[in-house]
Amino acid sequence: MFEELKLILVDSLQVKEEDVLPTATREEIGLDSLAVLELVELLNDRLGVRVYDYELLDTITVADVAQLVDERRTAS
Repeated sequence: MFEELKLILVDSLQVKEEDVLPTATREEIGLDSLAVLELVELLNDRLGVRVYDYELLDTITVADVAQLVDERRTAS
């Protein structure tokens, strides 16, 4: 899931590829609250995963986001 998330962050949200590490925080990769809203929509559209902005804002690292998305995919 991390690699899929990384592709979305790099291709759609213009995050620098070298910045997208599992341990990187949202702040370190430049995801502000508007970008989180965009990411929520992208995850829903591209992966069919329903997550909410407040859930992503509660995560700390990119790995945390990937884990949340993976849990939702598994539950679907």
